[in-house]
Amino acid sequence: MKPAQAVIAVIIIIAACIVLPASAAIYYQASTPQIIARGDAFSVSGTGAVNGTVALWVIGRDTFLVRSVAPDRHGNFSFFFKPTETQEFAPGQYAIVLQDPGHSGTMEIEPGRDSSGNLTIMNRGKIIARLGAEEDLKGNVQKETDMLTSAAGLQGVDDAFLVEYFFVEEPAVHFDQLVPASGSRLPDQVSGEGFLFTGTTNMGTENTLQAELRNANTNAPVTAKIIPIIPGSSLNSWRYGIEEPGLEPGNYFLSVGWTKSNTTGTGTAQFTVKKIPGTVPPAPGPTTAAGDIPLPQGLDNLLIIGIIVVFAVVVYTVGKK
Repeated sequence: MKPAQAVIAVIIIIAACIVLPASAAIYYQASTPQIIARGDAFSVSGTGAVNGTVALWVIGRDTFLVRSVAPDRHGNFSFFFKPTETQEFAPGQYAIVLQDPGHSGTMEIEPGRDSSGNLTIMNRGKIIARLGAEEDLKGNVQKETDMLTSAAGLQGVDDAFLVEYFFVEEPAVHFDQLVPASGSRLPDQVSGEGFLFTGTTNMGTENTLQAELRNANTNAPVTAKIIPIIPGSSLNSWRYGIEEPGLEPGNYFLSVGWTKSNTTGTGTAQFTVKKIPGTVPPAPGPTTAAGDIPLPQGLDNLLIIGIIVVFAVVVYTVGKK
């Protein structure tokens, strides 16, 4: 390579480094992987944001939010959504779009609204895409997300976008051992023995669940306790057990639900506790006083006949005299 060509190559590389935005990374902490239960806390964090303030777009069903935050000197940043905020999220697919301003330090792409109040995407104040009314955003936001991120390819725009998808669901509790085709019935248990029931939930591990056991016939409470949510790879789980000697025979309802107020998310199942197999209670017999010895069968009749014979002999003897 000639010296002049080498100098040109170096200049091109330096120019590319100046134009290309610094790469950032985005992470989020949800209730379970890719799922947020409504009413659960939700956080987003990232690294490598060295170009100044970053923006976070949240696009989902009936939801369109844009927030900004200044990273620290190491390029780290975080966003936090309170439970009262996620309670307003409707179930469906959501997109988190992180926007880095690039080396210019200024965001060319911004959210906006037109004269009718509909959502728009703006490039330096000029509308480049129309998203429609916020209440018309559906449960699949792939189209709207693509419209936003494609703006990075416009001339004069050095903003960079990173996208992550997640789902919002109603809080729910499920049982593992339900009897097939039974609806909500758990396997029968044996009186005198301990047992363990397990299940899954889409709620986050920072929460706790309340397990309540009731008599199915009278609805009278039997016992209640708080149980933790155990982290899982796809869904979180829970466990509820009763140690020996277990429960008295009967029918029971087990409900497992969120301890938060004004929220749904309780699972209920029924099970039966039976007596130990093979045990037959003894049949009731005649009662005898302490120290009494029961007479052999038929001896009482012989005793009466003997008394009559003795009486007859006595009468006969007296009569002869």
